[in-house]
Amino acid sequence: MAFIPKPNTGTLWPNKFKNSASHPDKKGDLALDKEFLKDMIRKSESDLVKISIAGWVKDINGQDCLSIAASEPYVKKEEAKPVRQDEPDEDVPF
Repeated sequence: MAFIPKPNTGTLWPNKFKNSASHPDKKGDLALDKEFLKDMIRKSESDLVKISIAGWVKDINGQDCLSIAASEPYVKKEEAKPVRQDEPDEDVPF
């Protein structure tokens, strides 16, 4: 049975074919859910799409690797503006 990764996760393994300093130290795959990607593209305000990445050092089958996960970037919520009681609420239809 073939391994099926969880959506928006991946693993970076030591690069067995590293022959020079310019080659990556680790290589692997990241399996991104199509709906997650569409959502990130839709929310992007520029040509660049920002995705947060987190990683955990693990030992899998005797090999050191980096388990990674992608998520929506954290956005600090702006402090809510207080609503004055004497101003009408524009969201109320009456």
